[in-house]
Formats: sequence, structure tokens, C-alpha cells
Amino acid sequence: MARKTGNTHYWLSELGNRADAQQAMKGGAFAAWLVAAINIGIGAFIMFAAPGAARTFGVTGAAMIDGIIFGVIGISIWRYSTIGAWIGLAFFSLEKIYQWTTQPKSLVGLALAAAIWLAFVNAVRGANALRRFKREEAAAPPVTEVA
Repeated sequence: MARKTGNTHYWLSELGNRADAQQAMKGGAFAAWLVAAINIGIGAFIMFAAPGAARTFGVTGAAMIDGIIFGVIGISIWRYSTIGAWIGLAFFSLEKIYQWTTQPKSLVGLALAAAIWLAFVNAVRGANALRRFKREEAAAPPVTEVA
């Protein structure tokens, strides 16, 4: 039985075939949907909670808009969009930078944020690998069958 060499996880392993690249992009899509669910949940809680809850948590109901954006980003990454992967990484990075500069206590969730950020990085790596595979297939000479 053939044994796979290298890393068996998709966090920082080499994306040497199409299946690994697609798996990395699927992980990025799930990360985007996780962020969407968290943002929509927090936004809904803030919107329907007591009036002072927005000041207590430092967020507003506009978090639902972020959630919807991340949901759309997740769909585009699921469809293997390179642009969607890059936008997801950029948007998540900018959101975390903004959050950490305006809410210093938000550093508590640093481990989860790092894991989600790595998933977005892998989605970008997967998208670039898929693009590379597509270029290699287009540049390969056509295969002729001998009957």
C-alpha cells in the first residue's frame, strides 16, 4: 500500500495536487462561514438585547452586515474563486486589525483568530495552486491516442 509522504494536514503542507488545493479552499470557505455565523449571532443579539448592550460589548448591529459579507465570501471561496480567497484574507485581516486597535480586550480570542487567519491563507494558497495547475494543463501538449 502506498504511503503518503509529507504532512497529512492542510495548514501549511505542500499543495501538490488538485485535491489538496481544493481541500485548502474548502477550509477557507468554512472559516468564512464560521466568521459569518459569529458576526450574525452577535449582531442579532445586540439588535434585540437591552439598549446598553452595544456599549458593553463594543459592537453594533452592523456586525450583521459583516456576517453577510463573510457569507458571500465563503460562497465564492467554495466555488474556487481566487478573488474571493484574496478578499476573504484581506477583509478578515483588516477586521481584526481594526478590532484590536479599538478594543484592546479583544486579544483574548487571539488563538481562534490565528486559526481562522491560517485557513484564509490556505484558501489563497489553494487558489494559487489551482490556477497553477490550470496553466500547466493548458501548456501541456495534447495527448494523442494510438489505436
